Amino acid sequence: MALRRLPGLRLCDRLPDFFLLLLFRDCLIGAVNLKSSNRNPVVQEFESVELSCIITDSQTNDPRIEWKKIQDAQTTYVFFDNKIQGDLAGRAELLGKTSLKIWNVTRTDSALYRCEVVARNDRKAIDEIVIELTVQVKPVPPVCRVPKAVPVGKAATLHCQESEGYPPPYYSWYRNDVLLPTNSRANPRFRNSSFLLNSETGTLVFSAVHKEDSGQYYCIASNDAGSARCEEQEMEVCELLFEKISSEDWQVNRTF
Repeated sequence: MALRRLPGLRLCDRLPDFFLLLLFRDCLIGAVNLKSSNRNPVVQEFESVELSCIITDSQTNDPRIEWKKIQDAQTTYVFFDNKIQGDLAGRAELLGKTSLKIWNVTRTDSALYRCEVVARNDRKAIDEIVIELTVQVKPVPPVCRVPKAVPVGKAATLHCQESEGYPPPYYSWYRNDVLLPTNSRANPRFRNSSFLLNSETGTLVFSAVHKEDSGQYYCIASNDAGSARCEEQEMEVCELLFEKISSEDWQVNRTF
């Protein structure tokens, strides 16, 4: 006798829950699967870091493990044939069968790392996971350029540059040990000055200097890994000699 189909019900609606679980489980058995506790590790230069790669499911006791480094569109072996390869030789090891630990990391270690596992006895025999490692680098003392003498009312630009830090640093300028704002007009304390600071490029631009702008200047470059400063340099704001002479002549002429 043919079975009648109940209206409004699908086949899976009439199957017991445990039977559906068995069907779902059968699809997963024999499939190698990977996970990572941190796919985007960030570490400071010269510290150690673990690149997490964990096998969560596999029926193979001795899977083949490989690590590869992807940098500047090139792929090189890091772990192959059961040993560390390349520039990580001597400062890296495999942890917990598949994870990778690196000691004394350098800025050149910033890259993508791919963990690949081949489990020949599994139905899905291959899986991989990509880890992006970021190595932060502390800035070195920046190079600062400060004009020694600027006439009153003239423009002046102070420069601060640092090229080693990563991520790229932001810059702060100080005058006589007082932190300068990015815009003098935004702070009543500097109402007698007219300058703008670009914290990304390190340039401090005065549209017209005043006598109050004279002083000792230095710059600090900072990022998440640390900071560094340049030596103090003096900028003197002075009056032009011919303007001073003209003013004196005008005073003399008024007496006659």
